[in-house]
Formats: sequence, structure tokens, C-alpha cells
Amino acid sequence: MFAAHPSPLHKMPAVPQSLLPPRRTPSARHPTRAIGVDKLYTQVGHGYQLLSPAVSTTSPLMQGSFSITRLRDGLSLHCTDVVHLHDMATQFVMKEECIKIMLKLEGNAQVVMGRQALQLDAGEGPKAVPHGTVVALNAPDTFQRNARAGSHQRMVVLTLRPAWFEAAGLSQEPFREHLSVHNWMPTPRAIAIAKQLIHPLGLDGPMQRLHQESRALELIAEALSPLMTGKAPSPPTLAASACQRVGRLQKLLDSGEADHLDMRAIAQTIGCNANTLQQQFREVCSQTIFDYLRQRRLQRAAHALQHDGVSVARAAEIAGYSSQANFSTAFRRNFGLQPKHCRTKL
Repeated sequence: MFAAHPSPLHKMPAVPQSLLPPRRTPSARHPTRAIGVDKLYTQVGHGYQLLSPAVSTTSPLMQGSFSITRLRDGLSLHCTDVVHLHDMATQFVMKEECIKIMLKLEGNAQVVMGRQALQLDAGEGPKAVPHGTVVALNAPDTFQRNARAGSHQRMVVLTLRPAWFEAAGLSQEPFREHLSVHNWMPTPRAIAIAKQLIHPLGLDGPMQRLHQESRALELIAEALSPLMTGKAPSPPTLAASACQRVGRLQKLLDSGEADHLDMRAIAQTIGCNANTLQQQFREVCSQTIFDYLRQRRLQRAAHALQHDGVSVARAAEIAGYSSQANFSTAFRRNFGLQPKHCRTKL
């Protein structure tokens, strides 16, 4: 069993920001923060070991966002969007029987489970190709990870334990072989979901976990369906350029810059025919552009109510409603409570 906190030997200097590749930074739409050894030990838990570099527990190792969330009994979500400030090697003792569903959006860290190297090199920057893997763990083993200084890693990991399978009424029979690995190519929809999970907008507390669980279930269904049913998911029909276009549109809608634009103006901003853009967006996100925008504006209104203390009237304006009554109806339909109760319930 590994010690919870390995003894630091000496400090290694962090890589100067000026030397990091300009592309390899966490999304500019979301605040970044330093992640040190203490945070990693707290989040990952007992059995985690930092092999290198040998730094103090307060020294930053990465910059960005890193979280592990328990969504329900037997189901947890791990989201990462970080830049490594050092060459970094870690190891973790895994003792629980579980299934790991991994979707790497970007990054080339080397990952080994037991003696099994995982094919999770998605590349970096605009040419990154997301990749997914399902791994079965049925006996205690080790997880090792090596990353280079300056590398950008974006990844979603779902951990499914026996309690979750039992509650869902699903058999674990296809996963009985220890360290069996099943690779899968995520669809554009799965990639869009992973991005939403890494950087959710607007919600906090139980409502955010509920939203994350709903998205996580979609990823689970896509990743496990070929193994449970023997049928592979339908191949994506959109070209890579179209998927990238939808990704740019999502960023525009998330930013708030499109709140007062009509469809023609949105299409001009993205540089695409409006009908084509709407069709491609629906194929990736399973909803219309304005349904997506409406939901994002409601989420920003919920965040403003809970964190900024704005009035319901102001929240209605943020969400794009001239009528408080209509806003309250839409808010209750989306979140299950009235806006005035948001501060205490969300």
C-alpha cells in the first residue's frame, strides 16, 4: 500500500509560461487555477502516489480544472482540462472492482493499467482526434500515468461499480476478464457531451449532478452498447470539418455573444449556410440551435440568481424573457423549482 503523502526530496522549478506552447492552455472561456499535490491527494484519495517530480505539497503541478464527482451509488465522474507544468509520473492502487469508460478529447499522456498499455493518444491542438476506451478491472492493480511538461490534457472518465450495474439491471458478464480493453470511436454527440461535462454552465449542487448524470448516461450507453448488444453504433455521418464548425458554434452560444442574434447573423458569424448549420447542429447535439441557446441562457440566469444575488426580474432579462411569469414557467420546467427558491435549493 502506498503512503498517502510521499516525502518531497527537492523542489523542481516549474516550466516558465513563456516556454509553453501557446495552444496548450485550458479553455479561455473558463477560469484556470493552479493544481497542487494537496488537491490531487484530496481528490483522488488513498493509494495515490506522485512518482515525479519531487516537489512540496504546496507546489503547483498543473494549471486548469480537475474534479472527481460521485453522481450516485456506484457511479462517479472524473473530468480533466489541464496543462502540465512539469514532466509528471503518477501511480494509483485500484482495489475496487469496476468498469472504466474513458473519453480522451486531447492529450498524449501514456497510461498503463497493470501491464496493459491503453491506446489513449488523442493528439493535441486543432488536429486532436478524440478516442475512447472501456477497461474492466476485476482484481487489485495499479494505474500509471506519464505526461510531459506543457502538454494539454482534456479527458472524461466514468467509473461504474457493481452497485450501479445492479441498480441499472445490467449484467457485468461481458466484463469478467480482468484488464480486458475495448476501444471505441466516440460520435460527435459523445464528444459534445464530454465537453459539457468538463465545463458545465450555470448549475451547482444537486441540479448540476443531475445534469451531469443525464449526460454521463448517454456516454455510458454509447460506450457499452456494442459490448452489451453486439451491435456497433452507427458511424458518424458528419465530416470532421462539420463537427469542428458545430464546436465553434457551441462556443459562440455558450459565450453569450449570440444571445441577441437571429439565425442569419449566427450563420454569418460561423461562416455557413443557415439551413446546413441547423441540420449539422441537430445531428451533433440532438436539439435545435435556439433550444440549446435557450437552455444555456436559463443556466446563466440560474447561476446569477444563486451566486450574484440578482432579482428574478434581472434573471428573466438574462434568460431573454420580457415576462417574469413566462420566465418562471420555463425555469420551473427546466430546473424543477421557482426562480425565487433558486438560492436555497440549487
